Amino acid sequence: MLPLWARNGKPLTIPLTRRAFHLPLSPIPLLLIIVLGIYFLLRSTHPYSTSPNYTLSSSPFLIPPSKFLPPQAIDRPTYIPEPVSPKKKGMVVPDAVHYVYGLKPLEGGRTKGEELPYYAYLAMRSALVNLRPKVIYFHYQHLPTGPWWDLISPHLTLIETQVPDTIYGRPLSHFAHKADVLRLLMMKYTGGIYLDIDVFVIKPFDDLLYFPTTLGMEASPDSRRDALDPEGLCNAIIISAPGSTFIDRWLASYDTFDGGVWAQHSVQKSWEIARSHPDEIQVLSERAFFWPMWHGDEIKKTHETTEYDFAKTGQYAYHAWESLAMKYLENLSPKSIRENENSFNKMVRPFIGSEDDATYRRWKGHD
Repeated sequence: MLPLWARNGKPLTIPLTRRAFHLPLSPIPLLLIIVLGIYFLLRSTHPYSTSPNYTLSSSPFLIPPSKFLPPQAIDRPTYIPEPVSPKKKGMVVPDAVHYVYGLKPLEGGRTKGEELPYYAYLAMRSALVNLRPKVIYFHYQHLPTGPWWDLISPHLTLIETQVPDTIYGRPLSHFAHKADVLRLLMMKYTGGIYLDIDVFVIKPFDDLLYFPTTLGMEASPDSRRDALDPEGLCNAIIISAPGSTFIDRWLASYDTFDGGVWAQHSVQKSWEIARSHPDEIQVLSERAFFWPMWHGDEIKKTHETTEYDFAKTGQYAYHAWESLAMKYLENLSPKSIRENENSFNKMVRPFIGSEDDATYRRWKGHD
């Protein structure tokens, strides 16, 4: 400020120019503009943007994708049925169950298939009781025999199948690998729920039937691996709509099939495809279908203790690992299941049929 002698003893007044600055009536529109600007800025520069603006080359050698030859197709087998409708509105998976059985070559001069074991009968009864499907397809090369087959077969739609010997020019030598391919063809063209003959259905699958494909993890026997690093996705249970893109990819992967690597395409390959195309499949944890596992003392605990309570786990099914649990499964009877208190017997009791006791006595010659 100037001293008084420089202002003739009068105060000095400096006028200020006023410029009006009006804030919006509400700060919300301004904040919204700022937030949207930041969002679109980040979205456009995100390294994993789902819609990059790529530019095709102008090279004269460029082949437009519209001219690509389609991938090698597998002709629809004539013996595979047309899809049935789903159970409820909104579901995409047909209301059908599939089994594959009797692919083993006949040996020892046999002209008929092997006798259906009681545990396999109970497993199919579990699907009848808890899934209540419109149809159960039983795909076979050699029909089973025996009293348990006679009891269950009226509930099945029998389809004599043609067993593939090759896929994409690669040999399918073992009957298990032939069955692996057959179940994928069923899912591709008919859809529904595929079950191995030793799968026991504990509760309905209804909430899983709204998505095109569902598989469950099979835990690794290596306890050092994380639960989210499983052995793979096990094909003992496959839930799928017909025409599933995931199933198509899985079938196409057989162009690298090697029968010397046992579970590569049935368990490991499906997990590899799922990680590459996670939007095409819903994956359930190892506790949904395949628990308890087959390694360690798990099978023994399931059949000799009450340590595992299937009623409380909420799981959909139990895969009984028949090749490793055969000493328990082959000795089952309606009486032993009722009288011996263990986790497995408690789970299968509801599947005993009204004619089982009388049939078992005749089967064993007790009548």
